[in-house]
Amino acid sequence: MNDIISLDAVRRERTAAAHGVEADPVETPETDEERLARVSDTVIRALGRRQLSAAETVDLLVAQGAEPDEAEVLVSRYRELGYVDDRMLAEVLVERLRSRHNKSRAVISRELSARRIPQECITDALSVVDDEEERELAEAAALKRVRQLSSYDDDTAERRLMGFLARRGYPSPVVREATRVAMATRNERRGPRFV
Repeated sequence: MNDIISLDAVRRERTAAAHGVEADPVETPETDEERLARVSDTVIRALGRRQLSAAETVDLLVAQGAEPDEAEVLVSRYRELGYVDDRMLAEVLVERLRSRHNKSRAVISRELSARRIPQECITDALSVVDDEEERELAEAAALKRVRQLSSYDDDTAERRLMGFLARRGYPSPVVREATRVAMATRNERRGPRFV
């Protein structure tokens, strides 16, 4: 390592001399404290842009150069400071995925698990979504989607609508009911047909 540093220093000096300037002093390797401060600053900036789960934060810290045990200590400190909170993250994601994307409890649970949020946080956050609300979310998604299927015949529209809701993770009884409600509005909107 010292040979590499000294070769780099010689190259810098020669290049600087060729251009008539002084060479920059050789950088000393950073200490553990400097490395952790640099890594921590980078991760705190990342946390300011996007909420991360504790597990995601550990992964980011390790990717930035922290040792796994150092990463755990830093995450504990971030929890104390309020930068990392799995329970709050789960609640925010449940609300966002419900209100903006009309996703079912099953899909939301999978997405939160993929973010490696602890299961007890997921369960608590999903407790606000009851069966009635899930049915309403499915109907809202179906009513929105059925308008986009206006160029299809009824059978094709119904099949596509059921597939759409099933992919969103809604249970079969909810899919059938939401599809029935949406298809009824589709038929109401049609005006008279001239032959």
